[in-house]
Amino acid sequence: MLKDLICRFRGHQVARNRVWNDGLDFRTSCARCGIPLVRDGGWRVFDSERDANERRAAHPHSGGD
Repeated sequence: MLKDLICRFRGHQVARNRVWNDGLDFRTSCARCGIPLVRDGGWRVFDSERDANERRAAHPHSGGD
């Protein structure tokens, strides 16, 4: 709860040691609240509807293709 408020006011903190490439963009999650992020000119929240693309690969540790 507190972490969500911090991110809301200060912005998300990119987990730079956990960045991976999904075949289209670089992805990671917020180091504080865990929300998925995508690099699109800058880091922003990953929107599953806006960013949907069948060419995106699953996370390398997800066990999916």
